[in-house]
Amino acid sequence: MRMRWTSLSAGLALWGLLTVPICLAADPPRALMVSPAKDCAVVADFAGFKDVKTDSHLRKITLNEGLVIRGSKVENGKVVIPASGLYYTTRTPKSGVLQGDKVLILGKLYHFVDQASQLDVIKDVWVKKEAGVPFGDGTKKLELSTMEMGANGFPVPNATFKILKQSGNYYGVTFPVAKSDLLIDITSGVLNQGTKRDPGTYHPSDPGQDFETEFYASSVAVSGQTYLVASQVTPEGAQVREFATGAARYIVLTEKDPAAGYLAPGEKLSGGGFTVEATEVGPDYAQVKLTCDQSGQSWTKRLGPITAESIKYMPVDEQTRERFVLRDAQSRALVQINLYQADGPIKQGKVSLSLYHDLFSLGNPCPWEPDRRFVFRPDT
Repeated sequence: MRMRWTSLSAGLALWGLLTVPICLAADPPRALMVSPAKDCAVVADFAGFKDVKTDSHLRKITLNEGLVIRGSKVENGKVVIPASGLYYTTRTPKSGVLQGDKVLILGKLYHFVDQASQLDVIKDVWVKKEAGVPFGDGTKKLELSTMEMGANGFPVPNATFKILKQSGNYYGVTFPVAKSDLLIDITSGVLNQGTKRDPGTYHPSDPGQDFETEFYASSVAVSGQTYLVASQVTPEGAQVREFATGAARYIVLTEKDPAAGYLAPGEKLSGGGFTVEATEVGPDYAQVKLTCDQSGQSWTKRLGPITAESIKYMPVDEQTRERFVLRDAQSRALVQINLYQADGPIKQGKVSLSLYHDLFSLGNPCPWEPDRRFVFRPDT
């Protein structure tokens, strides 16, 4: 186990950090969003916890797991852990659906089959210096972590925001913004095409040169799909006009290996009480039929087309991703065309398919069914 606290935070490439808090103390307050103490003990290796190397269609991935205790105290000879103060954590770096990736949970490997996301938005909120405002379901915060006065001889406040997650970790990117009449806001596009200056050296006395009063800043900070727009920044705090960031709604996993292979028209794969048949294979698509062996009920769909435009934002584009998967009506099984197969998704008149079965879904948050004292939360 690697439990260096700074290593626990992961990006939005999926789902970052998975946390399962447990409530041990009888009464609030909870330790949700609380970081461990700066002088906490760190155990680098712990019996039973694993580092697992896995292969996907795209890469080799190392998956780690660990345990975090925060907010604990000794009282009447006992160690008291507050609600959400104990959680199991597992890293899922770069994991994504359609890629053949796996995740490690409580020592077991699960295939990462499907996902859904949401965008949490807040608007017109005032955030005090060194304070924060909750967003989403209230288990994350947008914090104004630092406020610095500018340089160059005049006081212009610069605000830096961070996203505090349920685990007590911060999102790995900060969001610096500034807003002042003394600054040229580059969000107006003033520098998009560069200036009209030719290469060379300029002096303040040169005609039309005001570079000594040109100070550039931005009232917008971005990272991927996350953005923050400030309408006011003062030494006391900042007014956030709009802030938005993505979050997981649910993920779909299975412990069972999929039935997989290249199928020509008429060929089939079976697994978990389901059978998939390729009924037609074209140069950039495949017609497939999924059948429940017990009931005989079937579902058909044309998967594709596979074009430069359709795979442009794969695998994160949920709506377009639907073109490449087929589910049964109860979401017990899922067929996908393997876009990232090393030999290509379609070759020599055959299509690469995977049939995942025995699926289960984990919401955000939801009870952990094997032990409902625990709650599952994707920490992203």
